[in-house]
Amino acid sequence: MTLHLLFCGNIMDATSALPPAAAALGISSSGRDYHYREFRYDRLADALAYAKLDRARPGYSVPAVEIPCAQLPGPTAEDDRHMAAHGIRYERGRYVYGPYRYDSIARALDYARHEPGLACATDEAAREAGNR
Repeated sequence: MTLHLLFCGNIMDATSALPPAAAALGISSSGRDYHYREFRYDRLADALAYAKLDRARPGYSVPAVEIPCAQLPGPTAEDDRHMAAHGIRYERGRYVYGPYRYDSIARALDYARHEPGLACATDEAAREAGNR
């Protein structure tokens, strides 16, 4: 018998090959994304890194209730203005700032304010790689 779970609107085979370390940290997969708490990641390594960082914080406790990742709408006209001001793009349902992807415009803007200029440096590096 195969157990299937509904997670973030996707049916997921619970027997999917996730490393034991990922499952022990509470990471799951929809087949497209990796999930840790309310966050989604394209790469398992990113989910593992954040889960380890999160759990290493003083005062960390396992949530009493699983926090599902949200299915968020795309950017509004106001979001577009903020994105343009900070070099944030919206691609395939995610807000992209530099090499990072966010489900929430608020999180992308927070990081862009914390690390200004990252989008420009990443865009320039991509252009240079294309010219080689």
